[in-house]
Amino acid sequence: MMRNVFGTGEQAKEPVYLKLIDKLAPLYTKVGVDYRQMRTILEMKMTMDSRKEAVIQGMGSNAKQNEEKNHFFSSLWVYAIISVFLLFLFVYDNWVFQYTTYFSYIFIMLFSTMLANFSNILLDTKDAELIGTKPVSQKTIGAAKATHIGIYLVSFTFAVGLAVMLATFYFNGILAGVLIIFLTFLSSLWALGLTIIMYSTVLKHFDGEKLKNIIAYSQIGVSIFMVMGYYLMGQIFEVIDPETFLVEMNLSVGHALLFPMWFVAPFGLLQEGIQTVYIVYTLFLIAGTVVIGILYNVNSDKIDSNLQKMDKAKAKPSSRSFLENGTAKLLSFSSLEKAYYHFTWQLTKNEREFKTRLYPSIASAMIFPLFMFFSSLRGDQPITSQNTQTFLYLPYFTMLAIPMIAVATQFSVNYKGRWLFELSPKHAKGPFLRAVTKVMLVKILLPMYGLISLLILILTGFIYSVQLLNGFLLMSAILYFEMKRSSQGLPFSRKYAASEANQGCMASLIFFIPVFVISLGMILLQSFVPYAEWGVLVALIALNAWWMKKGFNK
Repeated sequence: MMRNVFGTGEQAKEPVYLKLIDKLAPLYTKVGVDYRQMRTILEMKMTMDSRKEAVIQGMGSNAKQNEEKNHFFSSLWVYAIISVFLLFLFVYDNWVFQYTTYFSYIFIMLFSTMLANFSNILLDTKDAELIGTKPVSQKTIGAAKATHIGIYLVSFTFAVGLAVMLATFYFNGILAGVLIIFLTFLSSLWALGLTIIMYSTVLKHFDGEKLKNIIAYSQIGVSIFMVMGYYLMGQIFEVIDPETFLVEMNLSVGHALLFPMWFVAPFGLLQEGIQTVYIVYTLFLIAGTVVIGILYNVNSDKIDSNLQKMDKAKAKPSSRSFLENGTAKLLSFSSLEKAYYHFTWQLTKNEREFKTRLYPSIASAMIFPLFMFFSSLRGDQPITSQNTQTFLYLPYFTMLAIPMIAVATQFSVNYKGRWLFELSPKHAKGPFLRAVTKVMLVKILLPMYGLISLLILILTGFIYSVQLLNGFLLMSAILYFEMKRSSQGLPFSRKYAASEANQGCMASLIFFIPVFVISLGMILLQSFVPYAEWGVLVALIALNAWWMKKGFNK
């Protein structure tokens, strides 16, 4: 495979994505990219993505760790199967409704994946350090990095939308099928282009530690905006007749800001003919694509040239907060575990890559139940006259962040420091995993669950305080089992690679169904069985006390 990088291998064995990119060589050259250099860099990146370093000797095992295989591509079939659920859209004979829902889903998946999984690759400074010293232009380096991410993003997009694209050919005709393939491809380019433009703008005006914080907070803001947009999409349509699946669309001027609607407008023109709103939205789509292309061409070479600012931040002296010291004393049962507790707290506090991977998922998991909470307060009825038991479901949505936490704690930019653990006692893995799990519980999950629970208690009184406490204890136990299931070695000991970018999404899909069943069962048990909440409380306290003292020992 290395021979292919230098052009002496067999061309017949070249991956399909390289052959497709070769067709775009004139376009790369036209915008000032040295295509031969870019292709060599890209092929090397993809080769390295398929190689995984061995885990620490004696601290974990994986017989296929050194196997050359790109796990990202081999797992896309799962998303293709899940996309079958989108076929319910074709029950409605309204193309605008079908594809508004489809593109809203596509953009949420794209931006979530882009922000959570590819930001640390886009903001990696190694390209500028290793390749930037050679006779390679910044535009070529930027194009290689964008194409590298684009291959994964386009593949992911087509896997997510496969069922709808195939069904479009059958239900809506060949022209609509060709159109949805083109617009789906365009949507992935939009997600990549908008992210690069946003980061290059931030990098241009800020530097150092402030820049790192801005990027982390901007990701949270974009995640919140995505959930808000998805919520507003539901306000556009109204089901007139459920029996005939008649849907009415209520568009206003403000809806023009929802750019997924721009991708839907061409389908409205195909089904309903010439209408002013569809023409305007289609023009917005064309203009937006042109603007993004121009802005990307202007800013693509600025990211790598400005990325060196990321490493120029003055290191602030590490300090321990009252919360860190207090929880460490309360939850740590040995000096070794306490040391690991402080280590994990400080690492997650200071490491930018950890924040860029996890914070967008936390924001999405947080804002969704808040929207549901405030939307349920509509109407003239007082809160006491509503079915307040439905509020008990809302804090459980914060559990959706658990799979991403379990995955994020496996990786670190300072993964090479793992050799230090080889000097630790053989029994050190258990205390380390317990400490990491406790830090994630206190630092990430407790504030999320606590905020939503506090809103519920303020509006409903304290009649559900025991049930809400049980929900948190259940979340704590589920976090332990998920961390135990997903841990293949020591925390923070693996290098993050683009080929493993979808691990969090995969884990969320595997995680959702059993956790939903367990949570629903516990809520129903406490709602219909007298005093069941007290029995559940005692059982969960015992389970949490056990894992906090002896969990991960084996």
